[in-house]
Amino acid sequence: GNTTVDQPEVSASKFSPKGSLAWSPSLFWTVTGSVGKAYRFATASELYQLVSTGTTFASPNPDLKPDNVLASELRVERKADRTMMQVALFRDDIHDAIISQFLPLVPGSSQLYSYLANVDHVRSQGVEVVLGSNNLFVRGLELQGTATYTGAKTLALSGRASANAPAEAAIGKALPNIPKRRATFSATYRPDLLQRLALTVAGRYSDKMYTTLDNADVNPNTYQGFSSWFVMDTRANFRFDTHWSVGLGVDNVLNRKYFLFHPFPQRTFVGGLKYSL
Repeated sequence: GNTTVDQPEVSASKFSPKGSLAWSPSLFWTVTGSVGKAYRFATASELYQLVSTGTTFASPNPDLKPDNVLASELRVERKADRTMMQVALFRDDIHDAIISQFLPLVPGSSQLYSYLANVDHVRSQGVEVVLGSNNLFVRGLELQGTATYTGAKTLALSGRASANAPAEAAIGKALPNIPKRRATFSATYRPDLLQRLALTVAGRYSDKMYTTLDNADVNPNTYQGFSSWFVMDTRANFRFDTHWSVGLGVDNVLNRKYFLFHPFPQRTFVGGLKYSL
């Protein structure tokens, strides 16, 4: 409208040291410990861009401090001729995490608005397992799989999860947009020695996710919800020569219904013809 806003100029610099120490007790085993200090600076739009959707405004925040992360990981890996296994324990302690919350726009005001602000302290920790093999049981068969468990929680919050939420409603609740359990697997079979034909089956799983700090969005199977889902895809690719190849596949072959903010596509058939120089 007729209101003039003078946005302040902001600048910051940070030092991000990272270190890793690896120990190999034998030819097949490696143990690696890593730790790092990292920062995620706010983007120009987060600092300055005012977005309006009808009568709803998404306010910028030029006072945002960068995410302040201390990340650590302990990884054990075993590699042999045909197999690979990794187990990793990880932990991220984040101060001043940039997340939308309810705070007064004007200091001292009792009116709360939702905008990006610094959440005092959040923590994400968990375990990841990775397995892989090549020609282990059948010649030409490649197997790959991952499974991750993440416990991410809000530990300290100066603002509110919503305009009506109690002050401590978000403490101890799951962090928004991070599922607890995730998994993937894929199997690719190349039956001929020239490896012209590749047949692939893949699957992906994710737990439901919350998008609010106090986990108030308890019905994920609707518009703007993030439900749990398991989806399988198939692919067949044939290479005629060094230039031409054709691919056919089916996404979401099980025709699963799930929501990731909006309904995601059900069974979808795809095909392509590729020419490489």
